[in-house]
Amino acid sequence: MIFLTHLMGEHMEIKEMIRDYWDYRSEVYSTGIVEYSEEERTAWKNMLSSALNRREQLEILDVGTGPGQLALMFAEMGHHVTAVDLSTNMLDKARKNALKRSLDINFIQGDAEDLPFPDMQFDVVSSKFLLWTLPNPQKALSEWGRVLKKDGMVIAIDGDWFNSGIFLRSIRTVSDCIRSIKERKHQNPYKQHYNLIKNDLPLYSLKPDRVFRFLNDAGFEKINIERMDSLCRSARKKGSLLDKLDYAHPIYCIKAVKR
Repeated sequence: MIFLTHLMGEHMEIKEMIRDYWDYRSEVYSTGIVEYSEEERTAWKNMLSSALNRREQLEILDVGTGPGQLALMFAEMGHHVTAVDLSTNMLDKARKNALKRSLDINFIQGDAEDLPFPDMQFDVVSSKFLLWTLPNPQKALSEWGRVLKKDGMVIAIDGDWFNSGIFLRSIRTVSDCIRSIKERKHQNPYKQHYNLIKNDLPLYSLKPDRVFRFLNDAGFEKINIERMDSLCRSARKKGSLLDKLDYAHPIYCIKAVKR
């Protein structure tokens, strides 16, 4: 019992560090969605529409919504969207981004691993750049399956941000330095938070075969993991310097259907 209590305490401490990090980053990180050009937004929405492969209005839950990038795009596509995030500061920014585009989205503070919703409520659960941050991705994916309707779908966008190759590690170092300068921080905020807990994040180095196993064990089938090379090339060509660096990493569109 003492050991279990200790593990729960450690888990909560990790969650608090994650929440604090994204609260800290929210002011700068939240600007990205409103800076997208219409051409970039159209490319993203075309990709999402292809991933959904359905025309009717859907109930979509965007988990770890951050500044609301996917949530806003799904709402613009005509779907009914609920969005959750652990960080209340991020949610405040997402609400402002939705207001700027006159979009009606239900924003709720919540944990990706312990969702505040009844069973079988949503047609789709989406996420962007979330899986690698989760202390317990297996629990999270099981939760996503719980709130999905029969034959519901997960659409997750994520990348292998911490690849051990020399080239990608060099790119990561440069992008971290630029962020520190841009955010006017004397210390890299990432190193102050995630470096301390990276060994507790199973998908910190996100590999497709590992994601496949987690999804399969969580009760999903028709699992498809594809690199988003075309969209990444476009982002590198037309985006900011940080976009060019970030989208040099392998980024995947991960799709799966509830078994």
